[in-house]
Amino acid sequence: MPVSRLSNRALEVILTADLFDAQTAASYGWINRAVPADEYVDRVARNIAALPDGVIEAAKHSLPADDFKEGLLRENDAWASTFSRPANAISRDRCAASRAACRTVT
Repeated sequence: MPVSRLSNRALEVILTADLFDAQTAASYGWINRAVPADEYVDRVARNIAALPDGVIEAAKHSLPADDFKEGLLRENDAWASTFSRPANAISRDRCAASRAACRTVT
C-alpha cells in the first residue's frame, strides 16, 4: 500500500478519534478477522491458561523497553540464557570433550 495512503489513514484515525467497525478495520489491514467478543475472550483465556510456566513472563519481558539501553540488556540476557539450558549444557560438554580429544591427538 502506498505510503501516502497509509499516512492519510493514520491522520484520519488521529484527527477524528472515531471508532471503526470490524469491516473497515479489516479493509485497512488492522485486523485479520473479527469474532464475537465473548468467543474471543474465552479462547484467549483458554490459550493463555494452557501456556507452560514461564512463557507469560518471558513474553512480557521480550516487549520493547522504553529505554534503548534496557532493551539491549534484555536482549543480551535472553541470548545468554540459552547457554544455561540443559540441552545446551550437554552440547557444551560434548564440544569440550571433542576439543580435549583434538588436543591430545595433535
